[in-house]
Amino acid sequence: MIRLYVESPLFKNQEVSLNEKQSHYIQKVMRLKEGDSILLFNGKDGEWKARLSGVSKKSATFLIISRVRPQDKARDLWLLFSPLKPKRQEFLEEKATELGISCLWPILCERTSISKVNLEKMQAHMREAAEQCGRLTLPEIKPMTSLFDLLKSWPSDRLLLFGDETLTSSSLGSLEISSQKSYALLVGPEGGFTPKELDILKSHSHVQGVSLNPHILRAETAALVGVAYLQIKGM
Repeated sequence: MIRLYVESPLFKNQEVSLNEKQSHYIQKVMRLKEGDSILLFNGKDGEWKARLSGVSKKSATFLIISRVRPQDKARDLWLLFSPLKPKRQEFLEEKATELGISCLWPILCERTSISKVNLEKMQAHMREAAEQCGRLTLPEIKPMTSLFDLLKSWPSDRLLLFGDETLTSSSLGSLEISSQKSYALLVGPEGGFTPKELDILKSHSHVQGVSLNPHILRAETAALVGVAYLQIKGM
């Protein structure tokens, strides 16, 4: 069944109007008619079955019928990454959403080749991924921050693991991961972290380097390997 994310509150007998893009998708792409049903979620109220109750040229209205799933909470896992080329970054955004990260945070490193990110596009890609994969929440997206500024204000209650491509750190698999602790994974740019960045990362009290694989991985591969492992071990 079609799933859509909406920002409206969801409760029984509530009427919800879709935005113009969603209304076009419902009417012109999926060819739904009045009386057809879809699933709606908003990241707060669980997932609800809704029936198409009214259409016009640029809008569609649904009547909320019943809740089919209560709201759950995504595991508190952040993914920090150096921005990638568009196609590779879109892949990362989609797969990280499917894997259940709670926050995606672009980080500007000294060797970052892409200096700007489009947060609206990121949000759209991740919303579509959430609709398709069945999760009930959307990851938070933070604005791009430099690595040095990030480390100055890093929270003491969250361990930051960074992919150490020098292979001098312990393997991620050797760490004891607890579901009661908060983690973040940082993956550097294509050229790797600079010696200066590595020195600062390794000297920080709430940061730990990890080796993700015996081989040098592409940034998006390293990110997804790390996230998948942390999700499994933290379940």
